[in-house]
Amino acid sequence: MTLRSGVGYTDFHKGFNLEEDMMRRAFVAVVALVVGIALAVPATAATPRTKQLAGQVKTLQKQVKTLQKQVKKTNALLARTEAIAVVALLYGGCNTAATADAFAGSGNPAFAAPPNPVNDYQTCSDLSKVTGTTVARAPNAATVNVFQQLLNIFK
Repeated sequence: MTLRSGVGYTDFHKGFNLEEDMMRRAFVAVVALVVGIALAVPATAATPRTKQLAGQVKTLQKQVKTLQKQVKKTNALLARTEAIAVVALLYGGCNTAATADAFAGSGNPAFAAPPNPVNDYQTCSDLSKVTGTTVARAPNAATVNVFQQLLNIFK
């Protein structure tokens, strides 16, 4: 296989144009310069943006600390509120049972019907444990002692 004359790159001067090569190189250089400038401009503009973000981060950190303090206070308040609610429920249950005991001990046959004495489901003993005061029911006895013990909780 032989190459014919004038076809292909057999002749250095016919297959290679110096002006076209210079234009190609100049075009590549201009494209590289434009890309370099385009990439350099955002890099210089990023410095104020970084400072702005750093300021925002500091502000957010302060807000987080404030919110953490608020959550801590809210949780403490919630715990106290729950404790008060439990005491109120226990007090109500024990007071109801003591009232039933007083009615049953009154001698009125209508109040002596079963269940006698009523079940307080340990509300009086649980109330004693929570408040640190003694609350002892007197089943089937018309006495005010248990009511005085319930009122002593508020001392």
